[in-house]
Amino acid sequence: MSNELTHRKSISNRLSSVTLVIALISLLVSSILFFKSNNNGAAQQHTETSMERIKRTGVLRVGYGGFPPYTIVDLNEKDPNKKVMGFCVDMVNEIASKCTPALKVEWYNLSWENFNADMNSGKFDFLADGTYATIPKAYDFDFTQPFSYFGLCVAVVKKDDNRFKNFQDLNRSDITISYAQGYVSGDFAMAHLDKPKFKSTVVGKDAFSQLDDVIMGRADVAVQDVPTVVQYVKNHSDKVKALWIDNPPSSVAGCFVTRKGDQEILSFLNSAITIMKVDGTLDKIDSKWNSLGHFEKLNLYPGHGLK
Repeated sequence: MSNELTHRKSISNRLSSVTLVIALISLLVSSILFFKSNNNGAAQQHTETSMERIKRTGVLRVGYGGFPPYTIVDLNEKDPNKKVMGFCVDMVNEIASKCTPALKVEWYNLSWENFNADMNSGKFDFLADGTYATIPKAYDFDFTQPFSYFGLCVAVVKKDDNRFKNFQDLNRSDITISYAQGYVSGDFAMAHLDKPKFKSTVVGKDAFSQLDDVIMGRADVAVQDVPTVVQYVKNHSDKVKALWIDNPPSSVAGCFVTRKGDQEILSFLNSAITIMKVDGTLDKIDSKWNSLGHFEKLNLYPGHGLK
């Protein structure tokens, strides 16, 4: 009886061991399948970057907003890829033509009023315009290195108005200053002047319309960036004049814009802009379009082997 009981216990122990081994093997196999499945899922969830798509398709998709002479929109042109021309368009065409093989460029119109939504829509790879780099935009998007710098908060006044010699002369309570809502020149003016009355204007697609406030008598002064003011005053030189074009109160960098974290295309564009600065391409484009910004001057000096 004792031997039989011992034998049964021995069989039971062996069965338990076998069951335990089988359970461990099953757990191991399940773990392997689980991790394999997760890895496959991660691979399937990979989002194609802009540069990967560009290299796969040979197409550079570019956004623009309309900002003469950087992007000039022909409203009568039906072909979206012939609808825009200008300084930034030539920059992009130079970049595309220098790639091997050359890239095809497709243009997509962006609405300045819906900037964030359009930038994140995925319709284009980057925005190529005279886009002003600001901290709020830099929080949500990435800016390339500047290709130009623009004067801010210059003034438009009536032709015979000689009250204002410098920007601080605007800090008086008996005047009204017109500014474009959402534009950096207005932000700068309100941050540095506490006495004038400010008149906000929603400009939509026509930034020049805000400057009409001076001609129409709705404001004593209108503030805007240098490119906008120069072009406006040129067309209304019999009625208004510009102040501080050569010495603007503030400046801002003009850059291309990419979606946040799209590092490959940001690096590519930064390299391309550096190359065009150094090899004279930007100078050539500037002479064609008479751009309205300032450029950095390279301060080169000879290496010891050239002295």
